[in-house]
Amino acid sequence: MSNVTQIPLIEIILPAERARSYDPLKAQALAGSIAAQGLFHPISLRPVTGGYLLVSGLHRYRAVEMTGATEIEARVTDLSDDEARLVEVMENLARAELIALDRCQHLYELKQSYERQYPEAANGGDRRSDKIRRQSLPSDPNTPEIFGFAQHIAEQIGLSQRAIRLAVNIWKGLYNETRPRLYGTDLAKKQTELKALSELSPVQQSKVLDLIFDENSDVTNVAGAVAALSNGLVLTPVEKKVKALSQGLASVADETLDLIVSEHADRVIASLKRTGRI
Repeated sequence: MSNVTQIPLIEIILPAERARSYDPLKAQALAGSIAAQGLFHPISLRPVTGGYLLVSGLHRYRAVEMTGATEIEARVTDLSDDEARLVEVMENLARAELIALDRCQHLYELKQSYERQYPEAANGGDRRSDKIRRQSLPSDPNTPEIFGFAQHIAEQIGLSQRAIRLAVNIWKGLYNETRPRLYGTDLAKKQTELKALSELSPVQQSKVLDLIFDENSDVTNVAGAVAALSNGLVLTPVEKKVKALSQGLASVADETLDLIVSEHADRVIASLKRTGRI
């Protein structure tokens, strides 16, 4: 059961963990729309000791807060922790605004919450039971993962079972130390890059990200980083400086190069002597 009512912002408690990262710029843009047109979609809350716990609508909550309002229109529901998480992730998935990394996390969270609520939908459960048949939660006995929920959820969010499985496996393959490093990067927007990264060991993931995020590195993707690491092509700091300087000299005109050499003639001559060139 739920009902829509005005709730004071001061009575709303924000969960310590959210399934979606907060974007203050999006909230600020939303605040302008709400100030001009009002809030079209109420946020969702559930009663807890000391107030109301936010279920979904973090950006709307922050946006209303930015307008200076003291209350917000909310739908109050009596949900369990898993039911509340399902509402949150399903709402965000339905909005189709998630970047690749967020979508993978949401589908993983969805799988966990759904199967805690419906353990009989998991592989190995009683797939012949009346409850399973009524819920239409088919399970593939040939897959090692528990994806009894996939078809049921896919119909609601417009994703194929294969897409759901892929996203969940990517999130599971990214290690705890890797995930925070991806937030706010271009890699977080590219599922193909996330998939390639998720298939590496923890040490490899760390080294690949070190190389990609190195401002002096020319490597920009996972495949390039893996190849560079495998072939010993990762440059030392001195090698990086030499490469940068060489590229700069190669691009200047002969007249400019002559001026540079003349400016450093003594050092150039000494270097040529040391290396046996003269």
